[in-house]
Amino acid sequence: MSLEGFPVREHSGLIFVYTGPGAPSWEVPEIPETQSKNFAQPIDDTCKARIHVQEMRENIVDESHFHFIHGQSEPPVQDWRTDGPFAEVRGRISRRVFGWDIDNTFDAFMYGPGVMVVRTHGPVLSVTAVALSTPIDDHTSELRMLYYLRKPARAPFLTPVLKLVFRSEALDEVREEVRIWDHKIHQPRPVLLPHEKGIKALRRWYAQFYPSGLPLPQPRDVSPPVTEAQTTAGADGSDHRRPTLPIDGDLTSSRALRG
Repeated sequence: MSLEGFPVREHSGLIFVYTGPGAPSWEVPEIPETQSKNFAQPIDDTCKARIHVQEMRENIVDESHFHFIHGQSEPPVQDWRTDGPFAEVRGRISRRVFGWDIDNTFDAFMYGPGVMVVRTHGPVLSVTAVALSTPIDDHTSELRMLYYLRKPARAPFLTPVLKLVFRSEALDEVREEVRIWDHKIHQPRPVLLPHEKGIKALRRWYAQFYPSGLPLPQPRDVSPPVTEAQTTAGADGSDHRRPTLPIDGDLTSSRALRG
């Protein structure tokens, strides 16, 4: 009789746990901002949503939502690239904050289905966001976000103010997205506008993480669990049908070290 544990990697202030069979087929690279003195201690935010982890990842390539959720005047033009279990998307986002028009670049790097690092650079604020997506059950996922703000080089004492501004702007938008996720329906063949190309591209890449030869289940009626976001938003009578999407052994789930 023997007892085996999960393969574990520890770096960047994080513990990465591989929950699949065999050995991991890739490694999550170190995230230098997490250990850099040029970045403040992270803003740690965790939420749960009635959504599959794949759809959490689709959010970053949903061009149209940047206008309605994040104040982008036009859908951003994105450059999508893949390399086996890795993918990246690069683009620009312009938005108005406190009366100022700010133009930022963003680079999102995906390491397997569960880990994403988004680097946003702008004239006022640069942020590295580490997104850790973990399935809880067939219909619920956890999203843990760690936001590392770059300290102003000439005025590091302003860092607490920047963190307050960031919290007031960004975290409310995340909560708005969670409320949408709690009531959305998975569409295997969504109707997309001509500029909406990212979701199809991401789904083609993400398909490699499902068991080969296993057909995806059809949507069925389920009762969504009560979450913090639903308690805030309330029920709206939406149809809660969605498919159960199995992830195969190449899922890397991640947890941040506490303390």
